[in-house]
Formats: sequence, C-alpha cells, structure tokens
Amino acid sequence: MFFFISINQFVFAEESIPTTYSEAVDEIIFDGKWTFTSEWKESGLNSWSFNDGTKLVLRTAHDGNYIYVFADYLSDIFKDKGTDRATVCFGDPNHNKIANENDYCFLVTLGDNSPIVLQGGSSIAISGNFKKISNTEFIGVGAMSNNADRYTPVPHASYEFKIPLELIGRNNEYSFYLSVYDFHRNVMNTWPRDIILENNFVIPSPIYWGTFYSPDSSLPEFPLSISVLIVTMIMIIVISRMKVDFTNK
Repeated sequence: MFFFISINQFVFAEESIPTTYSEAVDEIIFDGKWTFTSEWKESGLNSWSFNDGTKLVLRTAHDGNYIYVFADYLSDIFKDKGTDRATVCFGDPNHNKIANENDYCFLVTLGDNSPIVLQGGSSIAISGNFKKISNTEFIGVGAMSNNADRYTPVPHASYEFKIPLELIGRNNEYSFYLSVYDFHRNVMNTWPRDIILENNFVIPSPIYWGTFYSPDSSLPEFPLSISVLIVTMIMIIVISRMKVDFTNK
C-alpha cells in the first residue's frame, strides 16, 4: 500500500534538468533496460552520487509527443521483483504546495507489468491529494540490466518510461521529481536530493520538486497540427483584410 503525504522540509536548490529532442527514441525497446549500445545515446544525461554511496543515472528525451525517461539505478544490484521501484513525476511549473490536476506521477515496479499513473487534484489529503487514473498510452517497465548497459556490466535495476505529452500537457518547463527504491537495502534515493521523507512510500509535495525543461523550447505548447491550423487561420484573416482594403481603394 502506498501513502502519499505532504511533508515539511528544506531542500537545497538543484540544477534544473534539461531534456532534448530526439528522433532516435523510435528505436527504444521498452524492456526496462539499456538493450543495445546506442539505444539511449541520443538523450539528455544527468548523473548523481549520493551520500550513502548510491549512483544513479537519468537519461531523458522527447519526440514532440512523448517524454522518454530512463532511470539507471547502478547501486541496486539485488533483484527484488515486485518491491524495487521507481517513480517519476511531472507537474505544474509553479511548484504548488498541494498537488493539483496538472501534477502526475508514474510508478514502475521491477518485474511488474502494471505501472501506475497518479493525478493530483484529489481532496484526500492522506493520499497527498493524488488519485489513481488509467492511461493506455503510458508505458513503464522495470528490469535488471545486462552487458549492454552503458555504465556497468554488473546487473542492476533500471526503469524505462514513455509518458504521453497529451496527458501531462505540452510545456517547455515542468516541476519534476524522481525516486528509486532499493528494497534489499531499504533505501530510497530521490531527486531533488536532500528531501527528507517520512517513509519510503511518500511522494513529497510538488513545492519540493525540481525543474525539468527544454533549453531549445522544442517541447511545443500546442501539437503541430494545432499550430499549423492557427498559422493558417491567421494567414486567411490577413489575406481577407488585404482584399477588403484593396477593394475599398
């Protein structure tokens, strides 16, 4: 059972996480691990070492329709199927104190084919104001790595996410939270770091999340088809006005 509770804490400022546009994401095989040499090569890279010695690598990219996330938990070398897990959250860039309907969390458990999607906006405080929803477009898989992993040949837990932009909204900036849980060590590592969790089943308030953004503004605020429609309508209006002005002369 999961409990998602807002907690009071102080978090040191973290560098924002930049992502990148990539056409190579079409080649990703969603099996929970780095499957072939170049699979996640064309993606943004962030890596962290924690005070407990844990090492975590994050790769991210988008193709205009989905955000792709790969969490490589290098230090989780024990296969705890059904208990090891990773959580990725995207939300309102305003970092609200209480999770609203623009805040989403995606939970993937090692070896479990039923990932969970949570949306803010619930009136139930004990759940952190999140509620479970269904979304058939979301893909989330966790598995143990193999020799193809870019960072170490030692098998460890890793997680892949394919998150639809139509669900979380098309923005060039989001609030962002990442957590990975190692059941064997009973350790939860998070980004932003230095978040003090009441227990290992907590998702903190969005006010403590970090920032995820597109440096080149390649995450469109509107789908391409809508953008084209808007431009076309503007052109029609301009041409119509030009015709009216010409007729009146």
